[in-house]
Amino acid sequence: MVPVGASSTWVASVLRLAAIALVIVGFLGSVSTDSVPVVTISAYSVLFWIGVACAVVSIYLGIFLQGVD
Repeated sequence: MVPVGASSTWVASVLRLAAIALVIVGFLGSVSTDSVPVVTISAYSVLFWIGVACAVVSIYLGIFLQGVD
């Protein structure tokens, strides 16, 4: 059986990697289509904001789970 801290750390790592990928794809896609990721509602801006949300959640999990060992 996997300890609780190990599986939770894995989730935080996956979210961190997803955040990096989504923010890069969303930002580069928005720049290449001449739109701004902060203002417009397009597929690329949605990817950008999902990436930001993944980053915030992974930071929260990293802080929250630091004392779980």
